[in-house]
Amino acid sequence: MKYILLFLSFSVFAQQPIDVFPVYSQPQSRHISIDRVILHIRELKTQSSIKYGEAVDFYYRKIVSLGKNNWIEKLEEFSLDPACTAKLKDKINAQIERIRTLQIGEKAPEIQVQDFRLSQYISDKPIVLLLFYSPSCFHCTELLVDLIPYSEKVKLPVIAIQVDEEMNPWTFSVHWKTIKSNKKVLKEYGVFSTPSLFLIQGNTMRISAIPENLSEIEKSEHLF
Repeated sequence: MKYILLFLSFSVFAQQPIDVFPVYSQPQSRHISIDRVILHIRELKTQSSIKYGEAVDFYYRKIVSLGKNNWIEKLEEFSLDPACTAKLKDKINAQIERIRTLQIGEKAPEIQVQDFRLSQYISDKPIVLLLFYSPSCFHCTELLVDLIPYSEKVKLPVIAIQVDEEMNPWTFSVHWKTIKSNKKVLKEYGVFSTPSLFLIQGNTMRISAIPENLSEIEKSEHLF
């Protein structure tokens, strides 16, 4: 019985939201989970309209920096609130709309920049990984260290799409295709943070997965 209770306790603990967010206006406080973030914003709403709006902007930026797109939808109760003074309300709503429309099974938007056309490039490939990245993005750097050798190992075609004009310090595999994005592509794919990843079927242009990291790409290996 003791072992069963120990296992249950560990399971419950493991399912608790991760405390990853600094507290708005309290930099010395302990970090809080996304659930506590929502409660904190609701509390600030009753205290000050200025702090309410600033907190929504603050936590949105933190969510984006973590690449946790699924958490952005949790801010909708505030971004749709007419009383919310957040400066980034429209951006939050636009990203939520894109998250909900660009789903697994949907057809991926065409990408046409200069002489590159996505539908042509991937037509003879079973599946392709789209990687939206910035050379200055720390999380991109972390991902690429492992993604480059992994893609070679499993023979996964990758299209690395740079979202800005910064000089690219990375030397990619010869099997990778590198292009630069434009505002139209970023808007259609809802890219508000990097890295952003999409696994696309070559023959149908359908989205097979929207992984957030290498571990989630590995879980989709059966699609390769």
